[in-house]
Amino acid sequence: MSLSNALSYLTVLPIPFKKHIPLNRSVHFFPLVGAGMGSVLVLVFLSMKALLPGYLACIATVVVLEGMTGGIHLRAFAELIDGRRTFPGSGFAPKAEYEWKGIAAVAFLFFLKVNGLAHTRPDWQPFAVLLTPILGRSSQALGIIFSRHRLKSAKTLPDPAVKRRRKRALFFTTALLFSMLLFPWRSALILIAEYFVLMLASYRFLNTRMEGLTVQTLGTVAELAEAGFLATTSALS
Repeated sequence: MSLSNALSYLTVLPIPFKKHIPLNRSVHFFPLVGAGMGSVLVLVFLSMKALLPGYLACIATVVVLEGMTGGIHLRAFAELIDGRRTFPGSGFAPKAEYEWKGIAAVAFLFFLKVNGLAHTRPDWQPFAVLLTPILGRSSQALGIIFSRHRLKSAKTLPDPAVKRRRKRALFFTTALLFSMLLFPWRSALILIAEYFVLMLASYRFLNTRMEGLTVQTLGTVAELAEAGFLATTSALS
């Protein structure tokens, strides 16, 4: 059940979200879902690269990445820029409404991802494609674990099952981050440092601004983690 909630929340798969099961009970699957998405995305990227010019292959790969999530993280980013918020477990508002600021921000973020991937060294590109969704989903897991939840009562007793799942999420995230060693070790250290600095700074700023964790914050930090990673691989190239 917790796996189905993770897939429903993180991907476009038509799996009903079970609202009676807290999202905290699915958090350990987030990095693993990211690994599955990354594996599929590598196959897509290699296929696109064989069929299309390099830049178009990068555009197609980023489109597929966003399509895997149904565009929900881009929607979260747009809504955050436009000033809207909802809380984890409640989902988005029924109707999507975007202002010009949110649309412009999404367009810039999409360009940043495509440009970062396109200007990454060709021998690094498959590794970057594999790791991008892993980092995005892991950042959401870490956000749920360590952020303050506005709707959580201070009198609520800790749930042992949730504590176990959080430990597993941290273990899976740490294990998957060793995939950074696909890059040269100096570059890997820079990429890991960039990831954690950007993620922590983003959560700290947005959680303070939103007075607690929101759906928009989770989606935005995932998008920033992915875009920042691709921009850094491009710069290191």
